[in-house]
Amino acid sequence: MVRNYKRKTKKGSYGAEDLQRALDSVKNDMSLRKAENSFGVSRKTLRGHLQGNVRQVGSNKLGNPVNTFSIKIEQDLVKHIQMMERALFGLTTTDIRRLEFDMTERLHLKHSFNTSSRQAGKDWLSGFLKLHPELIIRVPEATSMNRAVGFNRPKVDQFFTVYEDILTKNAYGPQSIWNMEETGITNVQKPGKMLATKGVRQVGKITSAERGTTVTVICAMNASGSYIPPMLIFPRKRLIDQLMNGAPPGSIGGASASGWIDSTLFHKWLEHFALHTSASISNPKLLIVDGHHSHKTLEAIDFCCNHGIEMITLPPHCTHKMQPLDRTFFKPLKCSYNSAADS
Repeated sequence: MVRNYKRKTKKGSYGAEDLQRALDSVKNDMSLRKAENSFGVSRKTLRGHLQGNVRQVGSNKLGNPVNTFSIKIEQDLVKHIQMMERALFGLTTTDIRRLEFDMTERLHLKHSFNTSSRQAGKDWLSGFLKLHPELIIRVPEATSMNRAVGFNRPKVDQFFTVYEDILTKNAYGPQSIWNMEETGITNVQKPGKMLATKGVRQVGKITSAERGTTVTVICAMNASGSYIPPMLIFPRKRLIDQLMNGAPPGSIGGASASGWIDSTLFHKWLEHFALHTSASISNPKLLIVDGHHSHKTLEAIDFCCNHGIEMITLPPHCTHKMQPLDRTFFKPLKCSYNSAADS
C-alpha cells in the first residue's frame, strides 16, 4: 500500500460485466474502436480475449497477489503493541515493522517485504496507522544529553507506577519477581593488587594470555535471593560441547558472531528460565529486563504470554542504579573469578 497513491491509468478499471458486453458486441459485428468507446475496454484487451490469449473473462488482475491480514490478526498486532507499551518497552516504527514481518512469516502469507532487513515497509506502516487511529507516532521531547543519560526522578517514577500497578493486580511474591541481566567476562583474569618495592615502575604478573575473549553471561535472580543456572554466550558461529566443560551445573550455552545476546538466544534463554522457575499460566512470574531489542520480538512476546511470564523493562540508562545484579552481584562475581584464576 502506497502512502498517497494516485492512479495513473484507467487500465483494468472496467468490470467483468462491461468486458463481457463488449466481447458480445464485437462478436455481433461491432467494431473494436466502437466497443472501446462504448464500454471503456481497450482494443488490445478485446483482441487478446477474442484470440484466446486470456484464460477467463475478467481473470487478469492488476499488481502482485498479496495476502492481507484479517481484522482479527491486525487486532492481535495492535494488542501486542499496546501490551509492550504498558510494559515500558519503547517501540519504534522499526520495531513495529519487524513485528509485522515476523507475524507474516509465521503465518506463511505472501508478501513483498524486505527479507534482508526482515521488516515491513514504510508504506505498510502508513496504511496500518490509518486503519488503526488508536495508534499514533509521537515525537520524543527534545532532552539534553545530561538529562537523557542521567538517573532522574520522572523516569524512575514512571517505572514504579507501572511496577506497583502490576503488583497490585497480580500479587507477585518475592519468589516470583525475577531480574535478568547480562555481563561480559573475559577469559583472561584481571591481576589483583600486589606489594612491590617502592620506586619500581612496573610490576608484572603471569596471566592466561595478554588479550582475552569476552564471554557473555546471562544471570537471573529473584527477590528472595534464588538464582537459576546461567547462560554462556561465546563469540563464535557454532557452539562446541568442550566450551561448557566446568560450567555451573544446569548451565546452557549459545554462540553468536558478536558474542552478545540476540533474539534467537533470548528465546532459548526464556525456555531455560521457564523450565527452572516452573513458570506457567497458573504459576506466573514477573521478569524485569533492560529493554534490549532482542526482548521485543514476536516469538519472545508469544512465549511469555503462553507461559505466564510478564515482562517489564527498566528505564533506559538507569540500570547502573536500579539493576540489582549490576549493583550487588556482578562485581563480587568477577572478583571471585579473578581470584580463582590467580590461584
